[in-house]
Amino acid sequence: MDKEIICRFKDSSVSPIKIYCDNKAAISIAHNPVLHDRTKHIKVDKHFIKEKIESGVICVPYVPTAQQIADILTKGLHKGHFELLVSKLAMEDIYKPA
Repeated sequence: MDKEIICRFKDSSVSPIKIYCDNKAAISIAHNPVLHDRTKHIKVDKHFIKEKIESGVICVPYVPTAQQIADILTKGLHKGHFELLVSKLAMEDIYKPA
């Protein structure tokens, strides 16, 4: 049974996992085969991500900072921007009267 599940996950017809990133430099480093002196501290992580990109497991598309939904969880945002991003999550207000 376990081998059957593993085989399903290894199916080549599955599209790559998208990891949206708003940092063009990070995307460039992940795709660039040349390791610069200034990026030595991220050597292990970079190689892991680069390996997954090359094998087609993940892709790292660019998303503008204003559209980065993860900012809801990591930054203090103005009310309008917060509400815009929350609307993209299709969340409902549980305190809203029925």
